[in-house]
Amino acid sequence: MNENPYSGMDKEAYRIAYLIAGYIRNILTDKEHQELDDWINASDHNMKLFEDLTDEQNIESNLAWMDKVQSEMSFKALRESGAFQKRSRKIKMNPFWIAAASVALLTMIFLVYRYTSGSRRDNNRTVAHETSNLEPGGNRATLTLANGAVIDLANAKNGLILNKQGSHVNKPADGELVYEGNGSLETPTIHTLSTPVGGQYQVTLADGTKVWLNAATVLKYPSRFTSSERKVELSGEAYFEVSKNEKQPFYVFLSDSSGVKVLGTHFNVMSYDNENEKHITLLEGSVLVTTKTHTSKLEPGSQAHIINHLITENNDVDTEEVVGWKNGLFIFHDASMETIMRQVERWYDAKVVFKGEIKQQFNATILRSEPLSKLLHLLELNGYVHFKIENKTIYVLP
Repeated sequence: MNENPYSGMDKEAYRIAYLIAGYIRNILTDKEHQELDDWINASDHNMKLFEDLTDEQNIESNLAWMDKVQSEMSFKALRESGAFQKRSRKIKMNPFWIAAASVALLTMIFLVYRYTSGSRRDNNRTVAHETSNLEPGGNRATLTLANGAVIDLANAKNGLILNKQGSHVNKPADGELVYEGNGSLETPTIHTLSTPVGGQYQVTLADGTKVWLNAATVLKYPSRFTSSERKVELSGEAYFEVSKNEKQPFYVFLSDSSGVKVLGTHFNVMSYDNENEKHITLLEGSVLVTTKTHTSKLEPGSQAHIINHLITENNDVDTEEVVGWKNGLFIFHDASMETIMRQVERWYDAKVVFKGEIKQQFNATILRSEPLSKLLHLLELNGYVHFKIENKTIYVLP
């Protein structure tokens, strides 16, 4: 009797392999569908693994690995028989599947076992090197008044922060600052809200405009708007929901004198000094982006790129990815490792050192509240990149 080559695998890996193979064959019962759904939703790792194992290219390459099988014919059979259609609760049994499905099952067992075992080892390796506790960022900011006084908002109690001649600044909850009252007797002064590396904050300005500040961001604004224009200055990244007032247009000025003029709209501005480009992304309404030499009017779903005062437009931007940070998510769609790690630096207060070139692009979605080890582990799943952490330095390795 021949020895079963899969007898040494744990039952969980074999069971998941069976369910994924059954999903590809479209023969799972409702109960098995639910079991597979529960496993997929149990973790980001499971979700990514499922996506990888049901990807057409992955299946094709792994069928080729099994040199005892006519992989090209098997893969063609899988594809033409509807293997990659959206999951359905309806069960269909196609006789054409019998040979190809058995190959897929064995392939899935191999892949799940390899990925599950390997990723566990990789995860342990990453965590073992994380000696400095690189924790995710949180609601941290300082408010600097015109007289130079600095208020640490992270440690300030909720409630009244500042009261002056009919207007006041309130901290209704952790991570939120609100300017209230008309302050008609008050002479406007410039306030500066600053988030550190690993910080974020939200402010409602005196006109009702809401601004979300990402990490390492500085926003300067008047305590109230009295002129015919509303002007603020930004360095870093912020998401704006501007209170509409046609008689008092709203301007956002950047460090290179570029500007964004709006009447009432939702948009994101990314203007970090360590980024090669500045990005203005419009989600709703209309904005006019200006530099010393160029002007561009954006429509919803478009993005302006500014390099050396030159403006180029992208009319097919992934707005979900752009504003993921505001919604508490890292969202990477075909993102370079350099782009990803600059965000990691700002949110986890880490230093990043590249020990080789990583040419591949990456896809991942993960909560910003997750520990760094989980994010890095998710990025490692495709095998193109590895990480080593010493103190507060992340080494990126091919």
